[in-house]
Amino acid sequence: MNHVELIGVVASEVRVQEFIAAGKPDPQVKASFLCAVRRRDRTQEPDWVRVETWGIQARNLVRFNGKGSRVAVTGRLRGTFYNPEGKERGGQLRLVVVADQITYLSPPKREAPAETSARARK
Repeated sequence: MNHVELIGVVASEVRVQEFIAAGKPDPQVKASFLCAVRRRDRTQEPDWVRVETWGIQARNLVRFNGKGSRVAVTGRLRGTFYNPEGKERGGQLRLVVVADQITYLSPPKREAPAETSARARK
């Protein structure tokens, strides 16, 4: 059974990509980020895990949380081979957690002071 549960911190800027899928009127949205997950022994460095999510969950991640937010991720592992030299054999295995659910453990991010004051003047 391919099931992953992580609790960690969004350790990179959330990268958003839009894809146009054939036969679908709306673009598909993907958000990806690095998640720093502490080990039980807190004296060791955290594990760095690539996470990606799709659709409305990707939009909400960018809208309400970002770098530095604590999150709980539930999903599955997906592995692909990456071969930068174009060789037929070998290469590197890239693992990513495809998130089915992201629970936000930090309060939502706030607007920047410049945005807030600009709205107040209108």
